[in-house]
Amino acid sequence: MSFGRNVEKSYTYNILENSQIKPLARTDQIKDLGILLDERLSFRDHINDKINKAFSMLGIIKRNFKHLTIQSFIVLYKNIVRSHFVTTKTHKLFGQT
Repeated sequence: MSFGRNVEKSYTYNILENSQIKPLARTDQIKDLGILLDERLSFRDHINDKINKAFSMLGIIKRNFKHLTIQSFIVLYKNIVRSHFVTTKTHKLFGQT
């Protein structure tokens, strides 16, 4: 993966392994320190991944805890669902959508 606006995708990176030169496979995105990055350094895929994870956690709460009080739901929501949005908020501060 190469980063930047005008990425030259035809260039092949190589690595020396067991005295042989082998080409490295290109990838469209990479996960580093829990953040998904693409070639254009856009956080769009990362934010969508976090939103989908939060909605799946919300679905787990709704399916498994049918008779919750409002206070119990708020505690579960803040600890399980909202925690997935903490990193997403930092990206919005920098103008990424």
